[in-house]
Amino acid sequence: MHLVNFLGGCFDSNTEVVLYSLDNIKSSIIACHNGHISGKKIGDPLSSFAISKLKDKGKEGPPYYLNHISLSKDSTPLKSNTFFILDKSGQPRGVITVSTDVTKYQKAAELLLSLASMPNMENSSQSGIDFERLQSTPRDLVLDIIYDVTNTKDIDTSRLLPEEKMEVVRKLNCENFFLMKGAVSQIASVLDTLEATIYRYLSKVNKQSGSEEA
Repeated sequence: MHLVNFLGGCFDSNTEVVLYSLDNIKSSIIACHNGHISGKKIGDPLSSFAISKLKDKGKEGPPYYLNHISLSKDSTPLKSNTFFILDKSGQPRGVITVSTDVTKYQKAAELLLSLASMPNMENSSQSGIDFERLQSTPRDLVLDIIYDVTNTKDIDTSRLLPEEKMEVVRKLNCENFFLMKGAVSQIASVLDTLEATIYRYLSKVNKQSGSEEA
């Protein structure tokens, strides 16, 4: 019986240790630690899982089963491990089960996931939720926008189509990029385009935006 209390003391209070004798499977439990977890008590019958495995007493391999699911009396799922105690001839004489209520761990995991979750960028843009771009320079922002438009990194910007360059200007305008001093010069340099062309694109973008609002 000391073994049961010893094993129980090795675990947290959410773990139950039960010792069964197979002399009488109808009144099989002879020692129990933290029985409140499953509702088991001394004198209770052998577990249904252990009964179902008695037929495997002569099977090859170790006499135990790890990480199976059992249910407490209030239907709480428990993570269980069952060990068959064999005599010298290999016949089962007893069973030890170690069952853990992992509910608090599951709740902790759900909490951590909820704290770590981030909104999907596509869903955010569709729902109007703002997200921030972190760049070290204005040039980085322009390059990020180019990647958004072309879905290609390290592209030769001089080979962008006029429609693609205009889309880059439109997206930068949505980011309020042109409120920065020297913005037109910056983007003209990155896109290998004349500043006059950037101004023309920007004018078209503003006209399109104005007509959509109207």
